[in-house]
Amino acid sequence: MKKVLFFMPDNPLKKNAGNRTRALSMLSYFRSRNFEIDFVSEYYTGRWNDTDIKAFEQSGLANNTYVIKKKPSKKNILFYLLFYKLPNFFYQNKAWFFPLNFPELVTLRFKRAFKKILKNKDYDYIFINYASWATLIESNPLADRSVKIIDTHDFITAQLQRKVNIGQSFKEEIRRISLFDMALAISVEEQYIFSQFCKNKVALAPMMLDKPQSVDTVGEKSFDLIYVASDNIHNQKAANWFFKEVYPLLPTDLQLCVIGQINEHLSINASNITSVNFAEDLSIYYLKAKVAICPMLTGTGTKIKVVEALSYGLPVVCNTRGIDGLIDKTNNGCLVSDDPVEFKNYIMQLLTDESAYQKQAENALATFNLNYEKESCYRKLDTVFKIV
Repeated sequence: MKKVLFFMPDNPLKKNAGNRTRALSMLSYFRSRNFEIDFVSEYYTGRWNDTDIKAFEQSGLANNTYVIKKKPSKKNILFYLLFYKLPNFFYQNKAWFFPLNFPELVTLRFKRAFKKILKNKDYDYIFINYASWATLIESNPLADRSVKIIDTHDFITAQLQRKVNIGQSFKEEIRRISLFDMALAISVEEQYIFSQFCKNKVALAPMMLDKPQSVDTVGEKSFDLIYVASDNIHNQKAANWFFKEVYPLLPTDLQLCVIGQINEHLSINASNITSVNFAEDLSIYYLKAKVAICPMLTGTGTKIKVVEALSYGLPVVCNTRGIDGLIDKTNNGCLVSDDPVEFKNYIMQLLTDESAYQKQAENALATFNLNYEKESCYRKLDTVFKIV
């Protein structure tokens, strides 16, 4: 039985963001291939509590679960300052006079705890999520016994481009990714960029989702549009654009369902909008919707909500950023425009022209089945992890 040490700072069971869905799909892959999985996370970053930890332990996703605090309690303030704050300041700011311009999220305390786990067991693979946590395996001889894999999730320098020196940030991101034996990129764009500069192998590992069992079920459609979004800054900008520029152009009787924490940032209140802050099972809503929208003006990486909509055969109307990461850029079930009027026209075309709708729905399902269906993606990952 192969062993993998899997690090993810967030709680994958909180399926309210694409990055958590991604981690959950990777854990499910390892479980399906009978790996022994030791899961490691960070208490404060993942906003864990005792109930969350117990639920994860009972989920069957891992054989052993380690939720570690990157910093000690402040009850003994002298101990906190002398044995955590001061040493960690010098550890995280070792390039203080020459800033990295790249996030360093690993604390000295957390890295030591991670080493203790490695010391107790030999792992075939060490799997780290995010380049911002890559230094967990840097200068660590215990990690050299394993094949080290990083799931990049995103192009972090692109996310930080207005805050940091791009050249220095990009150089550091490439250096960190190159610490690993292999990098997994979720999108074709990131695979191309990283493979041009990294010394290691960069493999495409697109989002993997189950094919909905009831996608062909014929039922009443309660919603004309469905919009799923978390509360990050990119979604906030996108929602503001849609409700300011597009929504006023749509018929007032058009029914829109908005799902996710983005609702906390919406001030609009209308009778034709159904708001759901969190949905344990999104399939209930996807099956009741006719068209999905993904207004995205900024951000990088594959939009998980787009792939989810395609899996249900829902045509998607989105901005240019909405198709970032998709393997097929055309005939993929998405109608793309950055112009508010054309965006509205695409929505209305799909809602009023049955033949146009059917064509896009067929494209959506074909795109999903070819590129993102779970079992198909699993077979491709088997080559990465040398499973016959």
